[in-house]
Amino acid sequence: MSKNFTRRVTTAALTVFAITALSPVAQAEEEPAGLVTAAYATAPCDRSGTTSGDAALATQLNGTLTAKMRGYLTAYRMSCARMVVDAVRDRGLSQRAAAIAIATVIVETSLQNISEEVDHDSLGLFQQRASWGSATNRLNPVWATNAFLDKMVRVYPNGSWSSAPIGEVCQAVQVSAYPDRYQTEAGDAQKIVSALWQRSTTDGGDFDGNGVGDIYATGTGTLTIWNGKGSNNFGTADPVGGGWEGFTRPAAGDFNKDGKTDLAAVKNGTLYVWNGKGGNKFGAADAVGSGWEPFTAPVAGDFNNDGISDLSAVKDGTLYIWNGKGNNHFTPADTIGGGWEPFTAPIAGDFNDDGKTDLAAVRDGNTLYIWNGKGSNKFGAADAVGSGWGDYHATLMSLGDVNKDGHSDIGAINKTSGTLYLWNGKGGNKFGPADALGGGWLPHF
Repeated sequence: MSKNFTRRVTTAALTVFAITALSPVAQAEEEPAGLVTAAYATAPCDRSGTTSGDAALATQLNGTLTAKMRGYLTAYRMSCARMVVDAVRDRGLSQRAAAIAIATVIVETSLQNISEEVDHDSLGLFQQRASWGSATNRLNPVWATNAFLDKMVRVYPNGSWSSAPIGEVCQAVQVSAYPDRYQTEAGDAQKIVSALWQRSTTDGGDFDGNGVGDIYATGTGTLTIWNGKGSNNFGTADPVGGGWEGFTRPAAGDFNKDGKTDLAAVKNGTLYVWNGKGGNKFGAADAVGSGWEPFTAPVAGDFNNDGISDLSAVKDGTLYIWNGKGNNHFTPADTIGGGWEPFTAPIAGDFNDDGKTDLAAVRDGNTLYIWNGKGSNKFGAADAVGSGWGDYHATLMSLGDVNKDGHSDIGAINKTSGTLYLWNGKGGNKFGPADALGGGWLPHF
């Protein structure tokens, strides 16, 4: 059974022993003071190491957190959070389950995979005791997260954990000597989860791995990327490469599940995927399959909530979904439903902030509608968000999070002026006022 650390430690008095095959000593917390600056030996969370995206997200989030971890996130700590969040998604659970797990790990270990027995025989991210499993298992973030979730669903059957206070659930699983600390971290845990959850699974591309959505287009025959800098700001145009004539507008997602954003597009009825390498670079085109002639341009999203990018498209007024399996492979088309004739080709994003991919489209060239995803390729009823989209519907795009506030944003180009506008998401299918970014965009779209 897990406990919080019970001994106070000072850096001057602490001697850290080297452990073979483990990472260098990282920072850990002092308990019961709740600090994050005591040193313990740690094991890697991701055996492949940290990524540039981990470092970028740590920088992005450090100034937005309000509790224990404010200013203390590092690439290593973000890699640990990423492994926990991915394990929750791979299990098919929601963002709230991930927030419960992350809040627990923040309190227990400050997002570190502690590999020495500091508190009795506790080890790992969750400080699980020997009764939970072997040392090897407890130091495996995926195993440890699933062990935590196993107990959570036993203690809170029939999904009752999803409506209980986060701190209460954490305490019921951990049985800590400091039960009040978990709820304090719930808000920051949700911010971390939100930043990690939708990366590379919806149609908003992040090609440089900095955690901010980018703009991309191929209308000139050249793939051009404008990297997001946050606060609705973008870098200068990066002409990545030509030869895009005849392809549909690309969809951005992680189709080989390597953590980098890929592109998918159709030409002459064949679907191709270009796997991202980071830094606006891509591998060679991979011809995935034929038979795409009658469909609209594909759009990417995680419609079955398994953490792998899927594709959707419309044919003869019917919406279809191909669920991703990784390695650029997809399941056969799943027929979702008809009635799409009056709508533009849909875009995908998490517009109500529930961790599931939604669809948005414009009906009759005027009103924007959103269908909130329920997971398992299912959607709620159409929600009429607002009218006045007549000058924008042809270029509607999902951009991911371009102002770094944790919400999915959308963009479009005014067909008369050529000006690019952004509408920053507020959650709950709501958006802020249009923000004009400048003209001259029509040739690219």
